[in-house]
Amino acid sequence: MVSTKKILFLFAATCLSRMAFSQDDLLSLLDEKPEAPKKVYATFKTVRIGNAQTIETVKKKHLDFRISHRFGNIYDATIKNSINKTFQDFIGFDNVSDVRMSFDYGITDNLTVGIGRSKINKLVDGSLKWKILQQTSDFSMPISLAFFSSVGYSHRSLNSIYGDVVRNFKSNEAHRFNYFTQLIIASKVTSWLSMELLPSYMHRNYIMESVNSNNKAMDVNGFFSMGIGGRIKFTKRVSFIGDYFYNFAKFYQNNDKVKNPLALGFELETGGHVFSLFFTNASGLIENNFITQTADSWTKGQIKFGFCISRTFAL
Repeated sequence: MVSTKKILFLFAATCLSRMAFSQDDLLSLLDEKPEAPKKVYATFKTVRIGNAQTIETVKKKHLDFRISHRFGNIYDATIKNSINKTFQDFIGFDNVSDVRMSFDYGITDNLTVGIGRSKINKLVDGSLKWKILQQTSDFSMPISLAFFSSVGYSHRSLNSIYGDVVRNFKSNEAHRFNYFTQLIIASKVTSWLSMELLPSYMHRNYIMESVNSNNKAMDVNGFFSMGIGGRIKFTKRVSFIGDYFYNFAKFYQNNDKVKNPLALGFELETGGHVFSLFFTNASGLIENNFITQTADSWTKGQIKFGFCISRTFAL
């Protein structure tokens, strides 16, 4: 028989060894550094909602080629036989209001540069988007922040730029330029809700004199606007999207000829592609055009369908 002393000795040795292992485990836990908060990705699925920019950038060493279309009014309550006109123009598809081709390249995952050309104003533009901050999953950083800027150059004839103005000044090549600058403040609030604010500034080197007949305010070269946008995810593949811009200059308030742009629609994911199907009162495809030149109104049925064909290349 095994003596009582041997049994006690084996029991004590087992307990001591377990205590030693437990101590090692505790020390290893103390040595481990806490994991850094995870960054939030895919706040939005594409680089635009409808009209508005999103926080998203093109991936590093990838080239995004896009052909964007904006068609004519689906309906217009201000004209005679508006229903007939709707069907004659095939709900606006016969009247393309703007077409744009663009190339955007990801220098890094957070820095994108681009060039494009739009039909409206025959505008050639160069742009930059820089993601400065990125939201974290624990909300220690509750927002993502990006800077966006675009420079537009119109290659229309100077006669069309100056219009019927009696010129007592020399033609100036600088009059062809306009500039748009924006901060994009976005947050993925929940797995199904993403929101963003877009404080913006627009400047045009040359404008033709224009007066708002309702408040007698003159148009100005530069002014601030505020955009808002959002995405509500219904299912894994279907989301509701929308964006709106409000111009603060008095000329754009209660103006019968110039309206604030609003876009509403749906986003559909099909495998590796995302389709944005939306409707808007804006004719232009980029901020340098639609911020200042949206003349149509949702209340009068003057809405247009838009879509984009894109292809991304890994370089």
